[in-house]
Amino acid sequence: MRPRKKSAWLVAVLGVIAAGLLSLPAPPAAADTYSDSGFATETIATVAPFTLVGMAFAPDGRMFVWQKNGVVRVMKNGQLLPTPFIDLSAKVNTFDDRGFWGLAFDPQFATNGRVYLSYTFENAGNPNSSAPRTARLTRVTADPANPDVALPGSEVVILGSVGTPPCSALPLTADCIGSDGGSHTLGSLHFDHDGMLFVGVGDGSDGDVNSLRAQNLDSPNGKILRIRPDGTAPSDNPFYDGTNSWRSRVWLYGVRNPFGFSFQHETEELWVGDVGWNTWEEVNHGGAGTNFGWPCYEGNGPQPFFQSNFPAQCGGLTGVTPPFHTYNHSIGSAVIGGPIYDGTAYPAQYSGNFFFADYTGRFIKRVVFDAQHQPVSVQPFATAIPDPVALTQGPDGMIYYLSFTTGDINRIRYNGPVAKASATPTNGPSPLAVSFSSAGSSAPGGGTLSYLWDFGDGTTSTAPNPSHTYTTATPRRFTARLTVSIPSGASSTDTVDVTVGSLPPTPTITAPTDGTVVLPGDTISYAGSATDPEDGPLGASALKWTVLLHHNQHVHNFVAGTGFSGSFQAEDTVTSAPSATRSSSRRLTAPG
Repeated sequence: MRPRKKSAWLVAVLGVIAAGLLSLPAPPAAADTYSDSGFATETIATVAPFTLVGMAFAPDGRMFVWQKNGVVRVMKNGQLLPTPFIDLSAKVNTFDDRGFWGLAFDPQFATNGRVYLSYTFENAGNPNSSAPRTARLTRVTADPANPDVALPGSEVVILGSVGTPPCSALPLTADCIGSDGGSHTLGSLHFDHDGMLFVGVGDGSDGDVNSLRAQNLDSPNGKILRIRPDGTAPSDNPFYDGTNSWRSRVWLYGVRNPFGFSFQHETEELWVGDVGWNTWEEVNHGGAGTNFGWPCYEGNGPQPFFQSNFPAQCGGLTGVTPPFHTYNHSIGSAVIGGPIYDGTAYPAQYSGNFFFADYTGRFIKRVVFDAQHQPVSVQPFATAIPDPVALTQGPDGMIYYLSFTTGDINRIRYNGPVAKASATPTNGPSPLAVSFSSAGSSAPGGGTLSYLWDFGDGTTSTAPNPSHTYTTATPRRFTARLTVSIPSGASSTDTVDVTVGSLPPTPTITAPTDGTVVLPGDTISYAGSATDPEDGPLGASALKWTVLLHHNQHVHNFVAGTGFSGSFQAEDTVTSAPSATRSSSRRLTAPG
Protein backbone atom coordinates (compact mmCIF):
# COMPACT_ATOMS: atom_id res chain seq x y z
CA MET A 1 0.00 0.00 0.00
CA ARG A 2 2.64 2.52 0.98
CA PRO A 3 4.95 4.22 -1.51
CA ARG A 4 7.49 1.91 -3.09
CA LYS A 5 11.21 2.44 -3.27
CA LYS A 6 12.96 0.19 -5.75
CA SER A 7 12.25 -1.94 -8.81
CA ALA A 8 12.50 -5.73 -8.61
CA TRP A 9 10.38 -8.72 -9.69
CA LEU A 10 6.62 -9.01 -9.52
CA VAL A 11 4.59 -11.12 -7.16
CA ALA A 12 0.88 -10.34 -6.97
CA VAL A 13 -1.88 -11.95 -4.96
CA LEU A 14 -5.43 -11.80 -6.27
CA GLY A 15 -8.43 -12.17 -4.02
CA VAL A 16 -12.13 -12.27 -4.76
CA ILE A 17 -14.87 -10.88 -2.54
CA ALA A 18 -18.16 -12.65 -3.01
CA ALA A 19 -21.29 -11.25 -1.38
CA GLY A 20 -19.28 -9.56 1.30
CA LEU A 21 -16.79 -12.36 2.04
CA LEU A 22 -13.19 -11.33 1.59
CA SER A 23 -10.91 -14.28 0.88
CA LEU A 24 -7.26 -13.32 0.87
CA PRO A 25 -4.11 -14.62 2.50
CA ALA A 26 -4.51 -14.05 6.23
CA PRO A 27 -2.39 -11.23 7.66
CA PRO A 28 -0.16 -11.97 10.63
CA ALA A 29 -1.79 -11.85 14.04
CA ALA A 30 -1.39 -8.63 15.98
CA ALA A 31 1.32 -8.77 18.61
CA ASP A 32 1.78 -5.16 19.70
CA THR A 33 4.66 -4.86 22.18
CA TYR A 34 5.11 -1.63 24.14
CA SER A 35 8.25 -0.32 25.82
CA ASP A 36 6.07 0.55 28.82
CA SER A 37 3.97 -2.44 29.87
CA GLY A 38 1.20 -0.12 30.99
CA PHE A 39 0.18 0.42 27.37
CA ALA A 40 -2.09 -1.96 25.46
CA THR A 41 -3.94 -2.00 22.16
CA GLU A 42 -7.74 -1.99 22.03
CA THR A 43 -9.48 -2.72 18.71
CA ILE A 44 -12.62 -0.60 18.46
CA ALA A 45 -13.82 -1.65 14.99
CA THR A 46 -12.75 -3.82 12.07
CA VAL A 47 -13.47 -3.48 8.36
CA ALA A 48 -12.25 -5.42 5.33
CA PRO A 49 -8.44 -5.60 5.21
CA PHE A 50 -6.40 -3.65 2.65
CA THR A 51 -8.94 -0.79 2.48
CA LEU A 52 -8.60 1.87 5.22
CA VAL A 53 -5.78 4.41 4.88
CA GLY A 54 -6.70 7.43 7.02
CA MET A 55 -8.67 8.78 9.97
CA ALA A 56 -9.53 12.10 11.58
CA PHE A 57 -11.76 13.26 14.42
CA ALA A 58 -14.48 15.83 13.88
CA PRO A 59 -14.77 18.60 16.51
CA ASP A 60 -17.89 16.85 17.84
CA GLY A 61 -15.93 13.64 18.54
CA ARG A 62 -17.04 11.52 15.59
CA MET A 63 -14.27 9.56 13.91
CA PHE A 64 -14.08 9.71 10.11
CA VAL A 65 -12.12 6.90 8.45
CA TRP A 66 -11.49 6.67 4.75
CA GLN A 67 -10.60 4.07 2.18
CA LYS A 68 -8.05 4.36 -0.58
CA ASN A 69 -10.86 4.40 -3.17
CA GLY A 70 -12.52 7.50 -1.72
CA VAL A 71 -15.21 5.99 0.50
CA VAL A 72 -15.40 7.88 3.81
CA ARG A 73 -17.07 6.20 6.80
CA VAL A 74 -18.21 7.65 10.14
CA MET A 75 -17.79 6.02 13.54
CA LYS A 76 -20.37 7.41 15.96
CA ASN A 77 -21.20 6.35 19.52
CA GLY A 78 -18.91 3.37 19.17
CA GLN A 79 -20.52 2.12 15.95
CA LEU A 80 -19.26 2.28 12.37
CA LEU A 81 -22.23 3.65 10.44
CA PRO A 82 -23.27 1.58 7.40
CA THR A 83 -23.90 4.56 5.10
CA PRO A 84 -20.73 6.37 3.95
CA PHE A 85 -20.30 10.06 4.61
CA ILE A 86 -19.32 10.28 0.95
CA ASP A 87 -18.37 7.89 -1.83
CA LEU A 88 -15.99 9.42 -4.38
CA SER A 89 -14.83 6.10 -5.83
CA ALA A 90 -16.10 7.02 -9.31
CA LYS A 91 -13.62 9.91 -9.50
CA VAL A 92 -10.60 8.55 -7.56
CA ASN A 93 -7.71 6.88 -9.37
CA THR A 94 -6.40 4.03 -7.19
CA PHE A 95 -3.63 2.59 -9.33
CA ASP A 96 -0.68 1.56 -7.17
CA ASP A 97 -0.30 4.14 -4.36
CA ARG A 98 -2.64 6.71 -5.83
CA GLY A 99 -5.95 7.21 -4.11
CA PHE A 100 -7.77 9.28 -1.50
CA TRP A 101 -5.26 10.38 1.14
CA GLY A 102 -6.33 13.48 3.06
CA LEU A 103 -9.29 14.83 5.04
CA ALA A 104 -9.58 17.78 7.42
CA PHE A 105 -12.42 19.63 9.14
CA ASP A 106 -12.92 23.36 8.74
CA PRO A 107 -12.22 25.24 12.00
CA GLN A 108 -15.85 26.43 11.80
CA PHE A 109 -17.14 22.92 11.05
CA ALA A 110 -19.72 23.13 13.83
CA THR A 111 -21.51 25.92 11.96
CA ASN A 112 -20.55 25.47 8.30
CA GLY A 113 -20.14 21.65 8.07
CA ARG A 114 -17.23 21.95 5.65
CA VAL A 115 -14.82 19.05 5.12
CA TYR A 116 -11.67 19.21 2.95
CA LEU A 117 -10.54 16.22 0.88
CA SER A 118 -7.49 15.37 -1.24
CA TYR A 119 -7.14 12.63 -3.85
CA THR A 120 -5.82 11.60 -7.25
CA PHE A 121 -8.46 12.56 -9.79
CA GLU A 122 -9.67 9.99 -12.34
CA ASN A 123 -10.68 11.84 -15.49
CA ALA A 124 -11.21 8.94 -17.87
CA GLY A 125 -13.43 6.47 -15.99
CA ASN A 126 -10.67 3.93 -15.33
CA PRO A 127 -9.57 3.97 -11.67
CA ASN A 128 -6.87 1.35 -12.43
CA SER A 129 -5.18 3.40 -15.16
CA SER A 130 -1.42 3.81 -14.77
CA ALA A 131 -1.32 6.77 -17.15
CA PRO A 132 -0.46 10.24 -15.78
CA ARG A 133 -3.19 11.84 -13.73
CA THR A 134 -3.71 15.02 -11.73
CA ALA A 135 -4.53 15.53 -8.07
CA ARG A 136 -6.91 17.89 -6.36
CA LEU A 137 -8.02 19.41 -3.09
CA THR A 138 -11.77 19.78 -2.72
CA ARG A 139 -14.38 20.73 -0.15
CA VAL A 140 -17.74 19.18 0.64
CA THR A 141 -20.46 20.18 3.09
CA ALA A 142 -22.20 17.93 5.60
CA ASP A 143 -25.96 17.74 5.25
CA PRO A 144 -27.46 19.96 8.00
CA ALA A 145 -30.39 17.55 8.26
CA ASN A 146 -28.04 14.57 8.68
CA PRO A 147 -24.40 15.56 9.30
CA ASP A 148 -23.33 11.91 8.99
CA VAL A 149 -23.56 12.27 5.20
CA ALA A 150 -22.36 14.92 2.77
CA LEU A 151 -24.79 17.06 0.80
CA PRO A 152 -25.06 15.63 -2.72
CA GLY A 153 -23.45 17.92 -5.26
CA SER A 154 -21.66 20.02 -2.63
CA GLU A 155 -18.11 19.24 -3.76
CA VAL A 156 -16.10 22.33 -4.75
CA VAL A 157 -12.55 22.19 -6.15
CA ILE A 158 -10.17 24.36 -4.10
CA LEU A 159 -6.87 23.46 -5.79
CA GLY A 160 -6.21 21.33 -8.88
CA SER A 161 -9.18 22.26 -11.05
CA VAL A 162 -7.32 21.08 -14.16
CA GLY A 163 -8.19 17.40 -14.45
CA THR A 164 -6.66 16.62 -17.85
CA PRO A 165 -3.07 15.35 -17.54
CA PRO A 166 -0.20 15.85 -17.83
CA CYS A 167 0.50 19.09 -15.98
CA SER A 168 3.84 19.31 -17.80
CA ALA A 169 1.96 20.19 -20.99
CA LEU A 170 0.54 23.33 -19.36
CA PRO A 171 2.04 26.62 -18.20
CA LEU A 172 3.39 26.69 -14.65
CA THR A 173 0.58 29.08 -13.78
CA ALA A 174 -2.05 26.40 -14.46
CA ASP A 175 -4.13 25.13 -11.53
CA CYS A 176 -2.70 21.65 -12.09
CA ILE A 177 -1.15 19.26 -9.54
CA GLY A 178 0.88 16.52 -11.19
CA SER A 179 0.36 12.85 -10.40
CA ASP A 180 2.47 11.36 -13.17
CA GLY A 181 3.87 8.39 -11.28
CA GLY A 182 2.06 5.73 -9.32
CA SER A 183 2.98 7.22 -5.94
CA HIS A 184 3.56 10.40 -3.94
CA THR A 185 0.49 12.46 -4.73
CA LEU A 186 -1.60 14.58 -2.37
CA GLY A 187 -1.32 13.56 1.28
CA SER A 188 -2.21 14.82 4.73
CA LEU A 189 -4.32 17.91 5.43
CA HIS A 190 -4.18 19.89 8.68
CA PHE A 191 -5.60 23.19 9.87
CA ASP A 192 -3.41 25.28 12.15
CA HIS A 193 -4.57 27.39 15.11
CA ASP A 194 -4.72 30.47 12.85
CA GLY A 195 -7.26 28.85 10.53
CA MET A 196 -4.80 28.19 7.68
CA LEU A 197 -4.82 24.86 5.87
CA PHE A 198 -1.55 22.95 5.37
CA VAL A 199 -1.62 20.65 2.34
CA GLY A 200 0.97 17.90 1.82
CA VAL A 201 1.86 17.35 -1.85
CA GLY A 202 4.27 14.62 -3.00
CA ASP A 203 6.53 14.93 -6.01
CA GLY A 204 4.08 12.88 -8.10
CA SER A 205 6.99 10.98 -9.62
CA ASP A 206 8.47 7.49 -9.62
CA GLY A 207 12.05 8.76 -9.33
CA ASP A 208 12.49 10.52 -12.67
CA VAL A 209 12.92 14.08 -13.93
CA ASN A 210 9.53 15.02 -12.49
CA SER A 211 11.01 14.65 -9.00
CA LEU A 212 12.90 17.90 -9.64
CA ARG A 213 9.58 19.73 -9.30
CA ALA A 214 10.19 19.51 -5.55
CA GLN A 215 12.89 22.18 -5.99
CA ASN A 216 10.80 24.41 -8.25
CA LEU A 217 8.80 26.94 -6.25
CA ASP A 218 6.51 27.46 -9.23
CA SER A 219 5.26 23.86 -8.98
CA PRO A 220 2.99 22.57 -6.18
CA ASN A 221 4.70 19.15 -6.19
CA GLY A 222 7.15 18.19 -3.45
CA LYS A 223 5.83 20.86 -1.10
CA ILE A 224 3.73 21.53 1.95
CA LEU A 225 1.41 24.37 1.01
CA ARG A 226 -0.21 26.85 3.39
CA ILE A 227 -3.45 28.37 2.15
CA ARG A 228 -6.63 30.00 3.32
CA PRO A 229 -9.71 27.76 3.31
CA ASP A 230 -10.68 29.19 -0.09
CA GLY A 231 -7.30 28.24 -1.59
CA THR A 232 -5.81 31.72 -1.73
CA ALA A 233 -2.30 32.50 -0.49
CA PRO A 234 -1.74 34.27 2.87
CA SER A 235 0.52 37.30 2.51
CA ASP A 236 2.81 36.11 5.33
CA ASN A 237 3.86 32.97 3.47
CA PRO A 238 7.65 32.91 2.88
CA PHE A 239 7.54 33.16 -0.93
CA TYR A 240 4.47 35.35 -1.33
CA ASP A 241 4.73 37.43 -4.51
CA GLY A 242 1.51 39.43 -4.27
CA THR A 243 -0.52 36.93 -6.30
CA ASN A 244 -2.08 33.50 -5.79
CA SER A 245 0.76 31.78 -7.62
CA TRP A 246 1.99 28.37 -6.52
CA ARG A 247 5.10 29.90 -4.94
CA SER A 248 2.88 32.22 -2.91
CA ARG A 249 1.24 29.14 -1.41
CA VAL A 250 4.47 27.28 -0.55
CA TRP A 251 5.35 26.94 3.15
CA LEU A 252 8.26 24.49 2.80
CA TYR A 253 9.66 22.41 -0.03
CA GLY A 254 12.10 19.71 -1.14
CA VAL A 255 10.01 16.79 0.13
CA ARG A 256 9.26 13.53 -1.64
CA ASN A 257 6.11 12.30 0.08
CA PRO A 258 5.18 14.16 3.30
CA PHE A 259 3.02 11.35 4.63
CA GLY A 260 1.76 12.74 7.90
CA PHE A 261 2.87 15.90 9.69
CA SER A 262 2.05 17.99 12.75
CA PHE A 263 2.49 21.63 13.73
CA GLN A 264 4.63 22.44 16.77
CA HIS A 265 3.10 25.69 18.01
CA GLU A 266 5.92 26.59 20.43
CA THR A 267 8.50 26.77 17.64
CA GLU A 268 6.19 27.41 14.64
CA GLU A 269 7.70 24.37 12.92
CA LEU A 270 6.21 21.44 11.08
CA TRP A 271 7.29 17.90 11.97
CA VAL A 272 7.09 15.72 8.88
CA GLY A 273 7.40 12.04 8.08
CA ASP A 274 8.87 12.09 4.56
CA VAL A 275 8.84 8.74 2.76
CA GLY A 276 12.21 8.01 1.16
CA TRP A 277 13.34 6.40 -2.07
CA ASN A 278 15.82 3.52 -2.20
CA THR A 279 17.62 3.79 1.11
CA TRP A 280 16.54 6.39 3.68
CA GLU A 281 13.44 7.47 5.60
CA GLU A 282 13.35 10.93 7.13
CA VAL A 283 11.79 12.65 10.13
CA ASN A 284 12.11 16.35 9.31
CA HIS A 285 11.30 19.59 11.06
CA GLY A 286 11.42 23.15 9.85
CA GLY A 287 9.61 26.45 9.63
CA ALA A 288 8.56 28.77 6.85
CA GLY A 289 10.76 28.52 3.76
CA THR A 290 12.66 25.38 4.77
CA ASN A 291 14.15 23.31 1.93
CA PHE A 292 14.70 19.63 2.80
CA GLY A 293 16.61 19.01 -0.42
CA TRP A 294 14.73 16.25 -2.25
CA PRO A 295 15.57 14.95 -4.84
CA CYS A 296 19.13 16.29 -4.72
CA TYR A 297 19.52 15.20 -1.09
CA GLU A 298 18.18 12.19 0.76
CA GLY A 299 18.99 11.09 4.28
CA ASN A 300 22.06 12.88 5.61
CA GLY A 301 23.77 13.45 2.29
CA PRO A 302 23.54 13.99 -1.46
CA GLN A 303 21.29 11.68 -3.49
CA PRO A 304 23.72 9.91 -5.88
CA PHE A 305 21.36 9.31 -8.81
CA PHE A 306 20.04 12.85 -9.03
CA GLN A 307 23.39 14.47 -8.28
CA SER A 308 25.06 12.59 -11.14
CA ASN A 309 22.21 12.80 -13.67
CA PHE A 310 21.06 16.37 -13.00
CA PRO A 311 24.22 18.30 -12.04
CA ALA A 312 22.83 21.64 -13.23
CA GLN A 313 19.84 21.40 -10.86
CA CYS A 314 21.60 19.75 -7.92
CA GLY A 315 25.23 20.82 -8.15
CA GLY A 316 24.87 24.32 -6.74
CA LEU A 317 22.02 23.69 -4.32
CA THR A 318 22.65 25.27 -0.91
CA GLY A 319 20.72 26.01 2.25
CA VAL A 320 19.33 22.48 2.60
CA THR A 321 18.04 21.49 6.03
CA PRO A 322 19.06 17.91 6.95
CA PRO A 323 16.61 15.55 8.67
CA PHE A 324 16.48 15.44 12.45
CA HIS A 325 16.27 11.65 12.30
CA THR A 326 16.85 9.22 9.48
CA TYR A 327 16.99 5.43 9.23
CA ASN A 328 17.69 3.02 6.42
CA HIS A 329 15.50 0.33 4.96
CA SER A 330 16.89 -2.42 7.13
CA ILE A 331 14.75 -0.80 9.86
CA GLY A 332 11.72 0.43 7.92
CA SER A 333 10.84 1.89 4.55
CA ALA A 334 7.58 3.86 4.86
CA VAL A 335 7.58 6.51 7.57
CA ILE A 336 4.26 7.92 8.82
CA GLY A 337 4.17 11.21 10.69
CA GLY A 338 1.74 11.30 13.60
CA PRO A 339 0.60 13.68 16.33
CA ILE A 340 2.46 15.89 18.76
CA TYR A 341 0.89 14.54 21.92
CA ASP A 342 -0.96 17.10 24.05
CA GLY A 343 -3.35 14.86 25.99
CA THR A 344 -3.46 13.80 29.63
CA ALA A 345 -4.33 10.11 29.27
CA TYR A 346 -0.64 9.11 29.19
CA PRO A 347 2.14 9.76 31.75
CA ALA A 348 3.86 13.16 31.78
CA GLN A 349 6.98 11.98 29.93
CA TYR A 350 4.90 11.56 26.76
CA SER A 351 3.55 15.12 26.79
CA GLY A 352 4.76 17.12 23.80
CA ASN A 353 6.34 14.10 22.08
CA PHE A 354 6.09 13.78 18.30
CA PHE A 355 4.92 10.27 17.48
CA PHE A 356 5.77 8.60 14.17
CA ALA A 357 5.38 5.09 12.81
CA ASP A 358 6.66 2.97 9.94
CA TYR A 359 4.34 0.79 7.86
CA THR A 360 6.97 -1.74 6.84
CA GLY A 361 9.06 -1.53 10.03
CA ARG A 362 5.88 -2.07 12.07
CA PHE A 363 6.94 0.23 14.88
CA ILE A 364 5.93 3.44 16.62
CA LYS A 365 8.60 5.78 17.98
CA ARG A 366 8.59 9.24 19.56
CA VAL A 367 10.72 12.36 19.41
CA VAL A 368 11.37 13.78 22.88
CA PHE A 369 11.84 17.54 23.42
CA ASP A 370 13.55 19.54 26.15
CA ALA A 371 12.07 22.39 28.22
CA GLN A 372 12.81 24.82 25.38
CA HIS A 373 10.84 22.59 22.98
CA GLN A 374 13.97 21.52 21.13
CA PRO A 375 14.30 17.87 20.04
CA VAL A 376 16.81 15.84 22.01
CA SER A 377 16.26 12.14 21.20
CA VAL A 378 14.21 9.45 19.51
CA GLN A 379 12.79 6.83 21.85
CA PRO A 380 11.05 3.50 21.14
CA PHE A 381 7.36 3.24 21.91
CA ALA A 382 5.97 0.07 20.33
CA THR A 383 7.08 -2.78 18.08
CA ALA A 384 5.29 -5.56 16.18
CA ILE A 385 2.51 -3.11 15.28
CA PRO A 386 0.52 -4.74 12.47
CA ASP A 387 1.19 -2.56 9.41
CA PRO A 388 0.23 0.91 10.71
CA VAL A 389 -0.88 3.30 7.97
CA ALA A 390 -2.25 6.24 9.99
CA LEU A 391 -1.56 7.60 13.46
CA THR A 392 -3.52 10.32 15.26
CA GLN A 393 -4.64 11.53 18.67
CA GLY A 394 -8.28 11.28 19.67
CA PRO A 395 -10.35 13.71 21.77
CA ASP A 396 -10.05 11.26 24.67
CA GLY A 397 -6.29 11.89 24.80
CA MET A 398 -5.40 8.46 23.44
CA ILE A 399 -3.50 7.66 20.24
CA TYR A 400 -5.27 5.71 17.51
CA TYR A 401 -3.80 3.83 14.57
CA LEU A 402 -5.12 1.95 11.54
CA SER A 403 -3.78 -1.45 10.52
CA PHE A 404 -3.93 -1.67 6.73
CA THR A 405 -3.57 -5.45 6.41
CA THR A 406 -6.03 -6.40 9.17
CA GLY A 407 -8.63 -3.64 8.77
CA ASP A 408 -8.49 -2.91 12.51
CA ILE A 409 -9.14 0.54 13.97
CA ASN A 410 -7.06 0.53 17.14
CA ARG A 411 -6.78 2.66 20.27
CA ILE A 412 -3.76 2.69 22.59
CA ARG A 413 -4.75 2.69 26.28
CA TYR A 414 -2.60 3.28 29.33
CA ASN A 415 -3.28 1.47 32.64
CA GLY A 416 -6.83 0.65 31.66
CA PRO A 417 -8.65 -2.58 30.87
CA VAL A 418 -8.62 -3.89 27.32
CA ALA A 419 -11.38 -6.16 25.98
CA LYS A 420 -10.79 -8.89 23.39
CA ALA A 421 -13.83 -10.79 22.13
CA SER A 422 -14.00 -13.81 19.82
CA ALA A 423 -16.61 -16.39 18.85
CA THR A 424 -16.70 -19.90 17.37
CA PRO A 425 -18.41 -20.35 14.95
CA THR A 426 -19.31 -16.94 13.54
CA ASN A 427 -21.90 -18.19 11.06
CA GLY A 428 -24.21 -21.13 10.49
CA PRO A 429 -27.83 -22.32 10.33
CA SER A 430 -30.37 -21.59 13.05
CA PRO A 431 -30.34 -22.65 15.83
CA LEU A 432 -26.63 -21.85 16.15
CA ALA A 433 -24.63 -22.70 19.29
CA VAL A 434 -21.73 -20.28 19.73
CA SER A 435 -18.82 -20.39 22.18
CA PHE A 436 -17.57 -16.94 23.16
CA SER A 437 -14.13 -16.16 24.53
CA SER A 438 -12.57 -13.19 26.32
CA ALA A 439 -9.05 -14.56 25.87
CA GLY A 440 -6.56 -11.74 25.46
CA SER A 441 -8.53 -9.31 27.63
CA SER A 442 -6.22 -7.65 30.14
CA ALA A 443 -5.76 -4.99 32.80
CA PRO A 444 -2.19 -3.68 32.35
CA GLY A 445 -2.59 -1.23 35.23
CA GLY A 446 -3.83 -3.90 37.63
CA GLY A 447 -7.25 -4.80 39.00
CA THR A 448 -9.53 -7.82 38.65
CA LEU A 449 -11.57 -7.91 35.46
CA SER A 450 -15.33 -8.31 35.50
CA TYR A 451 -17.19 -9.31 32.33
CA LEU A 452 -20.49 -8.43 30.69
CA TRP A 453 -21.53 -10.01 27.41
CA ASP A 454 -24.46 -8.55 25.46
CA PHE A 455 -25.25 -11.14 22.79
CA GLY A 456 -27.25 -8.72 20.64
CA ASP A 457 -30.55 -10.60 20.96
CA GLY A 458 -31.65 -9.21 24.33
CA THR A 459 -29.72 -11.68 26.48
CA THR A 460 -26.52 -11.22 28.51
CA SER A 461 -23.94 -13.11 30.54
CA THR A 462 -21.33 -12.21 33.15
CA ALA A 463 -19.19 -15.29 32.50
CA PRO A 464 -15.77 -14.67 30.94
CA ASN A 465 -16.25 -17.39 28.30
CA PRO A 466 -19.97 -18.13 27.91
CA SER A 467 -21.86 -20.22 25.38
CA HIS A 468 -25.02 -18.99 23.73
CA THR A 469 -27.51 -20.38 21.21
CA TYR A 470 -29.07 -18.07 18.64
CA THR A 471 -32.42 -18.79 17.04
CA THR A 472 -33.94 -16.82 14.19
CA ALA A 473 -36.58 -17.49 11.54
CA THR A 474 -34.77 -15.42 8.89
CA PRO A 475 -31.08 -14.80 8.26
CA ARG A 476 -29.75 -12.18 10.66
CA ARG A 477 -26.45 -10.76 11.84
CA PHE A 478 -26.03 -10.30 15.59
CA THR A 479 -23.34 -8.11 17.15
CA ALA A 480 -22.13 -9.52 20.47
CA ARG A 481 -20.47 -6.94 22.72
CA LEU A 482 -18.01 -7.71 25.52
CA THR A 483 -17.43 -5.08 28.21
CA VAL A 484 -14.63 -5.64 30.71
CA SER A 485 -14.30 -3.47 33.81
CA ILE A 486 -11.94 -3.02 36.76
CA PRO A 487 -12.93 -1.92 40.31
CA SER A 488 -12.09 1.75 39.59
CA GLY A 489 -14.93 1.77 37.06
CA ALA A 490 -12.76 1.99 33.95
CA SER A 491 -14.02 -0.23 31.16
CA SER A 492 -13.34 -1.33 27.60
CA THR A 493 -15.48 -2.98 24.94
CA ASP A 494 -14.97 -5.22 21.95
CA THR A 495 -17.46 -6.73 19.53
CA VAL A 496 -17.79 -9.79 17.32
CA ASP A 497 -20.42 -10.40 14.64
CA VAL A 498 -22.31 -13.67 14.33
CA THR A 499 -24.45 -14.44 11.26
CA VAL A 500 -27.30 -16.85 11.93
CA GLY A 501 -29.40 -18.57 9.28
CA SER A 502 -26.91 -18.08 6.48
CA LEU A 503 -23.54 -19.41 5.36
CA PRO A 504 -20.95 -17.38 3.43
CA PRO A 505 -20.54 -17.90 -0.31
CA THR A 506 -17.57 -19.78 -1.71
CA PRO A 507 -15.41 -17.81 -4.17
CA THR A 508 -13.24 -19.58 -6.75
CA ILE A 509 -10.48 -18.14 -8.92
CA THR A 510 -10.22 -19.95 -12.25
CA ALA A 511 -7.46 -17.83 -13.78
CA PRO A 512 -4.58 -17.37 -13.47
CA THR A 513 -3.36 -20.63 -12.00
CA ASP A 514 -1.41 -20.49 -8.75
CA GLY A 515 2.29 -19.82 -9.33
CA THR A 516 1.87 -18.46 -12.86
CA VAL A 517 5.20 -17.06 -14.07
CA VAL A 518 5.01 -13.48 -15.33
CA LEU A 519 7.43 -10.79 -16.51
CA PRO A 520 7.17 -7.03 -16.03
CA GLY A 521 4.89 -5.63 -18.70
CA ASP A 522 2.86 -8.83 -19.13
CA THR A 523 -0.92 -8.48 -19.11
CA ILE A 524 -2.45 -10.76 -16.47
CA SER A 525 -6.05 -11.86 -17.01
CA TYR A 526 -8.05 -13.06 -14.04
CA ALA A 527 -11.42 -14.79 -13.80
CA GLY A 528 -13.59 -16.37 -11.15
CA SER A 529 -17.03 -17.14 -9.80
CA ALA A 530 -18.82 -17.68 -6.52
CA THR A 531 -21.62 -19.87 -5.23
CA ASP A 532 -23.83 -19.15 -2.25
CA PRO A 533 -25.22 -22.10 -0.22
CA GLU A 534 -28.69 -20.53 -0.19
CA ASP A 535 -28.79 -18.57 -3.44
CA GLY A 536 -26.66 -20.68 -5.76
CA PRO A 537 -24.34 -19.09 -8.37
CA LEU A 538 -23.84 -15.38 -7.81
CA GLY A 539 -24.00 -12.71 -10.48
CA ALA A 540 -21.16 -10.50 -11.65
CA SER A 541 -22.15 -7.63 -9.36
CA ALA A 542 -21.41 -9.79 -6.30
CA LEU A 543 -17.75 -10.25 -7.26
CA LYS A 544 -15.11 -7.71 -6.31
CA TRP A 545 -11.40 -8.21 -6.93
CA THR A 546 -8.32 -6.98 -5.12
CA VAL A 547 -4.82 -7.27 -6.57
CA LEU A 548 -2.03 -6.91 -4.03
CA LEU A 549 1.58 -6.18 -4.88
CA HIS A 550 4.06 -7.70 -2.45
CA HIS A 551 7.10 -5.49 -2.08
CA ASN A 552 9.80 -6.91 0.20
CA GLN A 553 7.94 -7.54 3.48
CA HIS A 554 4.85 -5.40 2.88
CA VAL A 555 1.94 -5.10 0.47
CA HIS A 556 0.48 -2.46 -1.83
CA ASN A 557 -3.17 -2.38 -2.87
CA PHE A 558 -2.36 -2.30 -6.59
CA VAL A 559 -5.59 -2.40 -8.62
CA ALA A 560 -9.18 -3.54 -8.10
CA GLY A 561 -12.09 -4.68 -10.22
CA THR A 562 -15.60 -6.12 -10.33
CA GLY A 563 -17.36 -8.84 -12.30
CA PHE A 564 -16.37 -12.28 -13.48
CA SER A 565 -13.05 -11.27 -15.05
CA GLY A 566 -10.53 -8.50 -15.66
CA SER A 567 -6.87 -7.86 -16.30
CA PHE A 568 -3.90 -5.80 -15.17
CA GLN A 569 -0.33 -5.23 -16.25
CA ALA A 570 2.53 -6.72 -14.26
CA GLU A 571 4.87 -4.11 -12.84
CA ASP A 572 8.60 -4.38 -12.11
CA THR A 573 8.52 -3.34 -8.48
CA VAL A 574 8.45 -6.07 -5.84
CA THR A 575 10.46 -8.95 -4.49
CA SER A 576 8.64 -11.51 -2.38
CA ALA A 577 5.27 -12.69 -1.15
CA PRO A 578 3.74 -15.16 1.26
CA SER A 579 2.08 -18.20 -0.20
CA ALA A 580 -1.64 -18.04 -0.83
CA THR A 581 -3.58 -19.79 1.90
CA ARG A 582 -7.03 -20.29 0.38
CA SER A 583 -8.37 -21.45 -2.98
CA SER A 584 -9.83 -18.01 -3.59
CA SER A 585 -6.42 -16.39 -3.97
CA ARG A 586 -3.65 -16.83 -6.52
CA ARG A 587 0.05 -16.15 -6.34
CA LEU A 588 1.98 -14.88 -9.34
CA THR A 589 5.73 -15.10 -9.34
CA ALA A 590 8.65 -14.37 -11.61
CA PRO A 591 11.64 -16.32 -12.83
CA GLY A 592 14.54 -16.25 -10.39
